[in-house]
Amino acid sequence: MSSAVHPRLEDCFIGIDLGWVETSSAGRTGLAAVDGSGRLIASARVQTDDQIAAWLEQQPGRVVVAAVDAPLIVPNATGSREPEKQMGKYFGSFGASAYPSNHSLLGTRPRAQRLAERFGWAVDPLMPTGGDEAVCIEVYPHPAMVGLFKLGYRLNYKKGNTQRRTPAFTELARHLESITVLQLAGHPRWQQIKRTIAAPAPDDLNRIEDEMDAILCAHLAWLWHHRQEALHVYGSVEEGYIVAPPPPAHTPTRPAVDRRPSAPTAEEQAFERMVAGRPTGYAAEENERRWKDAVAAAFAGCALAPDVRIQIEVDFVLTPEQRGSSEPDLDNLLKSTIDALIDVIGVRPQYNGPRQADDVRVDRIVASKRSASSGEQPGARLRVSALLSHA
Repeated sequence: MSSAVHPRLEDCFIGIDLGWVETSSAGRTGLAAVDGSGRLIASARVQTDDQIAAWLEQQPGRVVVAAVDAPLIVPNATGSREPEKQMGKYFGSFGASAYPSNHSLLGTRPRAQRLAERFGWAVDPLMPTGGDEAVCIEVYPHPAMVGLFKLGYRLNYKKGNTQRRTPAFTELARHLESITVLQLAGHPRWQQIKRTIAAPAPDDLNRIEDEMDAILCAHLAWLWHHRQEALHVYGSVEEGYIVAPPPPAHTPTRPAVDRRPSAPTAEEQAFERMVAGRPTGYAAEENERRWKDAVAAAFAGCALAPDVRIQIEVDFVLTPEQRGSSEPDLDNLLKSTIDALIDVIGVRPQYNGPRQADDVRVDRIVASKRSASSGEQPGARLRVSALLSHA
């Protein structure tokens, strides 16, 4: 008796640099796929979950491992998860600590978790790869680069104006090309990325940043199946985890700081983020503290020049429970939110009381509030920018 032989689909390994929320610019997502040999076969940049699904359907073969740069398992209501604490412990001196993630920031079901459920991917890092079910793991590019490329400090390709970021993008491209299995030199899309780095127009680097991170994530997915000993699980499926290289054995080397004064450009004068959580007004105690933590975390590392006047634009998206007597006043929402932007707009000078945000510099506010629509994440779209002309 003969049995039919079914051809085996090619293995495919996916990298996803996932925006934490789907709406606004915070949803920008880089995607990449490598084949069973580790060779890059596709990369792209999309925004919505449906666009991610459509792109995945276009890829040949079956997904074996997907590596996602976004919180995947988040059991904690507040604070940081265990893997984020370990990232700080082992990679903090290399500038590769992780932002906190919790329910206040992401809700009880983060976007990465919802996508894994949608595609039927297992999320337990201890599950063997290569079986009938694909495995989705959480990764983080900064410590991965430190470990894989033996960096003395993280590459600062995410901050600053185009002129300052370009050398770091050039170095990142060189390191990615050193991963021989990726075979980047022969891929047409990679050649386009290289040309963009060589002569970037305004916002070009933002457009390729997520895609380059996704290429690294796809390589980590491939490593997790083929060379799992090269990676380590920080945390667990119960408390949340991040897969990254083992703790570095080399010595961190912080780069010299260029202290030459320079005028900030328009690119450096605006920060826009989507803050996930329950918008909460002033004097709401614990709920206010959680909201302020969410705002501060979303704008971590952002700071306007100390001599500019400021504009704030915000669209608050309230939870379904924030209605009737529980609906917050818009002015109270603004006060708590602006207070949380102390590192962005600076500290009020010559004030003897507790440390406060310098909201005297805020000359223009455009604000609105509304209830979340069906399936929409509550929070706020918040943009803080300099008024480049001020009478």
